[in-house]
Amino acid sequence: MLRLLCLCCCLWLLSACQSRPAAHSAANLYLQTIDNLADAEQLPPYSTLYQSYLQSPAVEKTALAWQQWQQKVDGKNCRQLDWQQGQKDNFWTLAFYRQAIRCFSEQADNNNNELKHWHAYLNYLRTGLLQTGHGRTAYAAFQINMYQDAHDLVQLLGMQVLDYYAELSSSNNALHYVLQVYDSSDQKFKAIYFENQRYLHALDQIPFPFTGLVDGWGRQMQPEYAKTNSMLLLPLAMLQQQAGQSEQAASLYQQGISEGSHQAAVKLAELCYQASLELKKSQCHQWLLAAADDDYVPALQFLLFLHQSGRLGAVDKGNIKEQLQLINQLAGAGQAELQLSRYYFGNKFGKSDPAQGDFWLKAAAAAGMQDAKAFYLLSQLEQHPEKTTELSQQLKPLAEQGNSVAAYLYASQLIQQQPVSPSAAAEAEQYLLQASQNWHPEALFLLAYGYEEGVFGAPQPQLALQYYQQAAERFFSRAMLRLGTLYRDGIKVPKNSELANRWFMLCSKQGNSACAFNAALMFDDGDGVPQNYQTAANFYQYAAAQGYAPAKNRLALLYLFGKGLKEDSNKALQLFAEAAAAGSHSANYYLGLLYFEGKVVPRDFAKAKLYFEQAGQHPNAIRYLQNWQQMTGQPDKP
Repeated sequence: MLRLLCLCCCLWLLSACQSRPAAHSAANLYLQTIDNLADAEQLPPYSTLYQSYLQSPAVEKTALAWQQWQQKVDGKNCRQLDWQQGQKDNFWTLAFYRQAIRCFSEQADNNNNELKHWHAYLNYLRTGLLQTGHGRTAYAAFQINMYQDAHDLVQLLGMQVLDYYAELSSSNNALHYVLQVYDSSDQKFKAIYFENQRYLHALDQIPFPFTGLVDGWGRQMQPEYAKTNSMLLLPLAMLQQQAGQSEQAASLYQQGISEGSHQAAVKLAELCYQASLELKKSQCHQWLLAAADDDYVPALQFLLFLHQSGRLGAVDKGNIKEQLQLINQLAGAGQAELQLSRYYFGNKFGKSDPAQGDFWLKAAAAAGMQDAKAFYLLSQLEQHPEKTTELSQQLKPLAEQGNSVAAYLYASQLIQQQPVSPSAAAEAEQYLLQASQNWHPEALFLLAYGYEEGVFGAPQPQLALQYYQQAAERFFSRAMLRLGTLYRDGIKVPKNSELANRWFMLCSKQGNSACAFNAALMFDDGDGVPQNYQTAANFYQYAAAQGYAPAKNRLALLYLFGKGLKEDSNKALQLFAEAAAAGSHSANYYLGLLYFEGKVVPRDFAKAKLYFEQAGQHPNAIRYLQNWQQMTGQPDKP
């Protein structure tokens, strides 16, 4: 339990001690509700009340209030406590209501009305939490305040916690809590995801989800915090791995193992097969076996990969079959094969092997895993675009059976048809709405696109904005790019350059070159943000390195004029040429202008004209061509 409680305390202490402004009007609902607590049945909808709470001053007091309540509970007669005030201070904490129920149930003169009150509030919170996600993936994580809430929720759901750890995702912009559990309802082992980023953002008064702008998680996860919070050992170790500090990462994993973390044993074993360490593989293997002996599924899955890939010697097909059966018995049909496919599609242990990945995806599908069937068809679509129609039709039966992955994949194929018939549009909307119930960011984005562009009928801009927001909050880069564009240009929303820039910057960290270009453009032009050529150059360079032609063009201009970078006309010419070859009309125009003026390169009207002609509809290029004879004294035609 100590490990469970320390994360919320650590992150609360990390939060900036800022003076919060007067409560926003949106917070009034929560403040009024908490001051006059009614029966749970009369409370506002959970999501509405929670959003109001996040904008209230109560947020910054939540973690401290829970610590103080725990001190009051310890060693005292629980009936002597002020439960009414305690509820106001700890409204969102599941553990508080479980304490209340236990206290009032233990009394000989227990009051049934009191117990009904606490049960009703506990049910209100539990039902509300379960509406925030399904916990099966990072993008559909349950939304909580403190990690203790996660522990209590899985217990209320009848699950037994086997291991727990923090995990970074979305290019280190998001932190999730992962509980490896045994679910008594279906007698299976599984991972359940939680996140409390909205709460942490409210603490720091930073709009969600922008904490990653300054690499907040990586910056905050310093060794001193991990020393007092074992939950942070694994993500800190992963950051060390990404920085090439394998020995330091191994040391952190060993510390996690010493504190009882099975997941640390799995991650250390993976590291041992990826990097050259002073640590012997045999040591890593022993820790991995110890976790596997406890039927810890991730450990069994990695052992299966090591055996099946021949990394532990000759492949014993009988042994492989037994391991497959054991994992699928513990975790569900096809889970072993699905994880094998992930190992082969990845490149952690050498080159990726798509053929083996497809083989095990197909095996997982054959075992009855619906998602694996959809992923296999997606793999085939990517490899055989000429079979798009045939493969898309195979997705439809899966979508009809309720598979959300197949639903959004099939819908995306329908939307890509040109033109989209009314019947196809209606079918696509139906399947996307189905997939959105599982919080698939791709489905949310496609719904937004369809509502914005009028694919499903008349355009519905507000509905489009709602779905773009949901997809962007789940770190889907195309949704972030679109939101940034909408706010920058004031399309369908009030113009907000600061918010636009934040979306572009966050999206850049997802590896989206178009976002990096747009972020750079705003700094370059001073569009709603302070003009900063050096920052613009950094973002242009990132996008240009990925081959993004517009970024190469604008970076060339910075080199040409020495803005934010040392002036370098040769580098500018090289970048202009690369961008022009990639189809940039602006780059062709600037090359034409340079040859026309003859200041940076020798004047060459023939080359200048050629580049102007390749600049397409660039207005300045057209102006030069229309006035060619007058400006050069040469005929406009050869």
